[in-house]
Amino acid sequence: MKISFLVRDLCHMGGVVSATQNLAGALASRHEVEIVAMRKVRDTSYFPLDPRVSVRVLTDLRGHSPASDLEHPLIGVFPKVYPVDPAEKKPVVSRLAELRLLEFLATTDSDVVVSSSPRNTIMLSYAEGDYLRVTQEHSMPSVYAKYYQGRLFKAYHSLDALTALTPEEAESIGKQVPDVRNRLAVMPNCVPAAPVQSKSTNKVIIAAGLLKENKNFAALVEAFAIVVRKHPDWRLRIYGQGTEKANLRKQIESLGLHNSVALMGPAAPVAPEFSKGSIFVLPSKREAFGNVIVEAMAAGLPVVSTDAHHGPRNIITHGEDGLIVPGDDTDAMAEAILELIEDDDRRKRMSEAAVRGAVRFHEEASRERFEAILRDAFARKALPTSATARMDTGGSVRIDVGALPAEARDVTVVCRRTGGGDVEKRFPVSAEGAAVVPWNGGLPEAIWELSLRTADGHEVPLNVDGYGCDVRELLHVPLPRAGARAMELMLPHRNSDDRLRIRSVARASHVEVGDLAVTAQTVELQAEYWGGELGRGAQIEAVLRKDKSRVLTFPALAGEGTRITSTVDCGALVGEHAGAEQIWDVWLRPAEGAERVPLSKLATDVLQPINVFTFPWPRVTVARDPRKTLRAKAGRCVATVRNGGTPPPRPVTTIEIRPYFTSAAQFALKTVRV
Repeated sequence: MKISFLVRDLCHMGGVVSATQNLAGALASRHEVEIVAMRKVRDTSYFPLDPRVSVRVLTDLRGHSPASDLEHPLIGVFPKVYPVDPAEKKPVVSRLAELRLLEFLATTDSDVVVSSSPRNTIMLSYAEGDYLRVTQEHSMPSVYAKYYQGRLFKAYHSLDALTALTPEEAESIGKQVPDVRNRLAVMPNCVPAAPVQSKSTNKVIIAAGLLKENKNFAALVEAFAIVVRKHPDWRLRIYGQGTEKANLRKQIESLGLHNSVALMGPAAPVAPEFSKGSIFVLPSKREAFGNVIVEAMAAGLPVVSTDAHHGPRNIITHGEDGLIVPGDDTDAMAEAILELIEDDDRRKRMSEAAVRGAVRFHEEASRERFEAILRDAFARKALPTSATARMDTGGSVRIDVGALPAEARDVTVVCRRTGGGDVEKRFPVSAEGAAVVPWNGGLPEAIWELSLRTADGHEVPLNVDGYGCDVRELLHVPLPRAGARAMELMLPHRNSDDRLRIRSVARASHVEVGDLAVTAQTVELQAEYWGGELGRGAQIEAVLRKDKSRVLTFPALAGEGTRITSTVDCGALVGEHAGAEQIWDVWLRPAEGAERVPLSKLATDVLQPINVFTFPWPRVTVARDPRKTLRAKAGRCVATVRNGGTPPPRPVTTIEIRPYFTSAAQFALKTVRV
């Protein structure tokens, strides 16, 4: 198998570069592996790269290189697809690099293309080709910059697999982009074994990372000030570079720690430096994974770490190979460090456990984990994703997905309720690729999204095109159904993202709105009441949406068969109007004390009645007494004067009455001041 990794470049000292190079090297023992870098600014990477991994550079920004692209006219032009930070004064990734990447994606013979950065993931979503599309999230998408976060979440839908560093982050992504939950897998970073290990005897504490505010080295320096008062012969070494270096230096000097705390600068490779210490400390505020934790453990260092959500707790076994402390408690950090300093035997045992614990992130384990993710992705990719949905004469939905792969076992159509929760219903798929969602005993009332799932847990969304939903028979389904609930109906349809959905309605009683006669004085309603009969005190109730304690009532009269009628007095609506607009949701209370039933428009093949079934909007002009609330009757407004005499001029107000169906297909009345 040929696997290509996409990176921005290999020219900076970061965890993503290290993890990508490590995983590429691990896979190179069984596969053809290359890394495709959009740019190159230095001769070598900071991290070792397996010689079996080839590197393809799309733009060369080294002035001394014979292949330099610095003179190319597009090298200073901003890209059109690749997201650009609004603060960039000149492009970090150029239009030239973007075009060359798109060309690579369109022509590569790779079986798998893996994006290791969110912006490249967006590029990958535009790509042509029949290869497997995979992205690895090495951070937390919930904190990504808004200028590309939305595009990234949309790009996820075009991927075959998506990995996150921890179970918590996989769950978080699944909540942010629910449609890709079936493609999510946990893939920790690959960290190789250390060539040298600590003897756990040096009185040196190690910390490493970018010197920036989130890494919180200031808290470590503060904690070490407590430690060194009890153990003045111990030293702290902090490796790394960054914008906080000057602030840290000032803090170290102000605390009088200049003889015991050293800012070591960056180190590559870092393992030999780790082996000089006996304890490693990670003080981060936020850590999606924490490569340095595994690197330190592999070098035989027990780790004291803040509970920085949520990487450390997925690496460290508290009390066995390290200690986890609250993120905002420097006293607790100092206490944990002192525990390890003052108990040589425990520190030695935890050192040995750390080496064993790091093995699960080494090359062999990482390769097996990633290959399993690819196998699952290939199995999903082999499943059909296009379907047709046809309603039969009884109102059941017949779904056809076509030929299934031979290895697919016990395939089902999964209907999963949208709008939260994990409620789902499953229906078997025949060997011919057909399934039936029955009208009676199928889906409770909700909107359902459909997927195809195998017994092995491989799941793909089902999509339809503009011709994929045949609902002609719905218009002939007899309603209400004899011997069934008053309203049981399903409407398959294509969502805006081409996903196949079913709107299911299942009600023991139902009021289906028919014709309306609308004037400035009245709204005369005709409807069908299924599943019951009108009793004493039956009435139509208009309930103010923003204050449900305010209710207007109008008599409901029984007609022939299931028909009912009612007349809504527009004057009552106008008399209650306040503000710019008000919405009254309309219900039937079939008898005194009975439960309300919404008036709806559901016995139709129209998915959204809101803009289809329209009615006149009459206007009523009224004169309001500024000293008294408006009273209205039958479209006429009457005001009284409290103290006698000649009333002052009355302001004139026009109220428009708008009958309509809501997005939930319930009948409502809106009054609007115009």
